Amino acid sequence: MKTTFDTAWEDWIATNIERNCNRQEMYEILVANNFCPTLIKSRLKLSTVEPYNVFNSKTKNDNISKVDIQATKTNPQNINVSEQVFLPSADAIDTDNKLQLYKIDNFLNSHECFELLSLIRGRLRKSTITNKSSELKDYRTSKTCDLSLIDHPLIDDIDQRICAALGFDASYSEPIQAQWYDIGEEFKPHTDYFEPNSQEFEVHAKYRGQRTWTFMLYLNNTLSGGATSFTRVNKVFKPKQGMAVIWNSLTPQGKENIESMHWGMPIEKGFKVILTKWFRLNGKGKRFIKTPNECLPAYTNEGFMKTRLPQSLFSKIYHAYQAQMIKTTSSNDKVITADDKAALVSDITPLNENLAQEIQQGLQPLVEAWFGHYLKLSKIEDIKNYKNAAVIQQQREDSNTSIVTAIINIDQSVNKPWPLVIYDHNYRKHEILLTPGDICFYEAAKLSHGRPEALDGVNFSQLRVHYQLT
Repeated sequence: MKTTFDTAWEDWIATNIERNCNRQEMYEILVANNFCPTLIKSRLKLSTVEPYNVFNSKTKNDNISKVDIQATKTNPQNINVSEQVFLPSADAIDTDNKLQLYKIDNFLNSHECFELLSLIRGRLRKSTITNKSSELKDYRTSKTCDLSLIDHPLIDDIDQRICAALGFDASYSEPIQAQWYDIGEEFKPHTDYFEPNSQEFEVHAKYRGQRTWTFMLYLNNTLSGGATSFTRVNKVFKPKQGMAVIWNSLTPQGKENIESMHWGMPIEKGFKVILTKWFRLNGKGKRFIKTPNECLPAYTNEGFMKTRLPQSLFSKIYHAYQAQMIKTTSSNDKVITADDKAALVSDITPLNENLAQEIQQGLQPLVEAWFGHYLKLSKIEDIKNYKNAAVIQQQREDSNTSIVTAIINIDQSVNKPWPLVIYDHNYRKHEILLTPGDICFYEAAKLSHGRPEALDGVNFSQLRVHYQLT
């Protein structure tokens, strides 16, 4: 156990204190790097600390009590480590059943990678490893950035998106990190799990349990070298900006899997930056939190597309809407107002059968061109007219009837835009603004969608058309 801080660590501590970072999180990182707890408490001026590395505050579990922690230590949850992890947007890599290994192209876009690289570059420290054996000196020669200590919305968003992609509650995860490799730097062949029956395991896995899944993201295209080689299953991934590589360090039976051995190969030209998040066996509450709909296949690249309805078809719909306004009837949609009274927030304008048939004939070729498969009409709804203060909660549609939904904006009188919020296949949030004549196709059963912001305006009219697979 180390009883002094070298210059690099002193600089790291001073920088993070100056930035007013959470000292409890700093304590956890320093303990994980084998510094004496008494030394850390003195340097950080901490009078008391919680047991380290149990649940980090970035996972929104600050309210976990000491009793909860003690229960985790004495009565570990009965975690089913062979539980299926669904990654429908990922490519499964064939390893002859030796290793659960996946990749996802473009999990991050170029703008996100640029912003992350800008945040990381000035916040680097020398990387360490948890096994301090002398023969492992210089095993890892990169630099590390503790992203979890940076208060930035993009970091929080990506942290949450990684958890959502795997379907694990965030309390089962470790703080997110970044590693920067320059020419000649590498991380020699290693596994991410802690060696059983070792001091390393006792220190790092006593409370949280063994590491399970690793979610790694490349932030840049390295000029030469820097590939990640899974040495025992003969799979190599060259750094590709935005790509995620995901693997399980345990077997389906919950045993440490030596086949997960991997090598961050030396950089030959340029540099490599990766982002890494590890997951553990122990956490708080239910581990796997994906809904069945989230496990549906991803049929399109992003999951949605905004376009324009042909003007001739939109004109027919709009004129029919104006003519049918006198037949508008109330719906059952209500919202609780500030004075605790239930206010009606929508009504319905019916479509006649002939117009519904024209909509179907004009829309079907468009939606199939986007979707790339034949579809069967499930239902054309009547036009729904939303009123001031209306809210549509985030939801997913019935997978039997609404694999795809099309929303057509008919009319609106608003003080400010009322966005349709959709989370894509990689859980990135999109706010889509529709004006009269605009249409949005989206994978409605799989993707979370809604209008969670209250409508500020007099009226917003739209109709929805639902499709199922043939």
